[in-house]
Amino acid sequence: MMMNAFGKNRTQRKLSVLVGVDFAATATKVVQLKQLKGELTLTGIDMLPAVDFNTTASRMELPRNLSSYYGCLAYSGAESVVRMVHTPLPAGEETVPESELRKLLNVTDDFRVSAQLIKRGKGRQDSSLLAAAIPQDDVRYLLNLFPAGPPAPASLEVAGLAFVSAFLNARGAECANDAVCLIDAGESVSHYVFMNKGAVVLVGKMDFGVRALRSKLATDLGVDDELAASILDDRSINISTSLANVMAPIIKQLSISKDFIERHQGCRVSRVYVSGGMSLLPSWSDELMNMIHTEVESWSPLENIAIAPEILSPELKQQATRFAAAIGAAIGGFQES
Repeated sequence: MMMNAFGKNRTQRKLSVLVGVDFAATATKVVQLKQLKGELTLTGIDMLPAVDFNTTASRMELPRNLSSYYGCLAYSGAESVVRMVHTPLPAGEETVPESELRKLLNVTDDFRVSAQLIKRGKGRQDSSLLAAAIPQDDVRYLLNLFPAGPPAPASLEVAGLAFVSAFLNARGAECANDAVCLIDAGESVSHYVFMNKGAVVLVGKMDFGVRALRSKLATDLGVDDELAASILDDRSINISTSLANVMAPIIKQLSISKDFIERHQGCRVSRVYVSGGMSLLPSWSDELMNMIHTEVESWSPLENIAIAPEILSPELKQQATRFAAAIGAAIGGFQES
């Protein structure tokens, strides 16, 4: 599900080792994946300090066991855009000119844009494309983190799309004939993707995450952020009222999207799959299931990936869901190389 903000992949040869790097709000998640005869193996994984985009970019040194010649980058920028767009597409064309794509995404010339054809329209029907836009300033900043390699940046995509490749590798087979919703929720930004029979039909971005839940709970209970975070992790404390209040507009957006998909696709969304840091909160997943009236299921991006000996600590295994975008970026890189 690669939406490459660099355009065509810079590498032409088939790659066997790639690093996936996800620049998130609370940490930088890094994985090293090896592919041999189509089989994926995790050969390195770590959670590094977050990168502050408000500071001057300086060369990022990855540990030797997490490096490779090429890296696939993902990030959740506040100004990034992801959207399904619908437009006429001439026969033989796979996308539209960048100027037209910017108009469809309602962004200016200082955005890098990319699109992937999802469904070609028949006759006079519009074609459907999965499109993304990233501010040029963010692209330059990330490139300046790796000015000379290794790893040399081979691709850059929005984390809210990158994680889809990891999901398809982990659970694609079990929902190949179903309509499902994927939600990847982090500290301050969440993305949702509706899929029907393995194809993306709707995507969206929400300015919502663990920070909003923590802040609401701290206000309602009169406690500090640290204690609020501990309460969020405690299944024995009933915080459903606070969660329901702060989640109401998010649930409304998801419910409207779900109803739209079911009407226009003639299907039923059978499950919601959650990933990202917020999916580790038991109270959130339970409340989501109660409010959206659909089965909610967690998944690990390490499913269907072999793990090299002594690579994965118990702590990182528990946090594996937070690596969905990093793993998905690397998987997308293998598919494009």
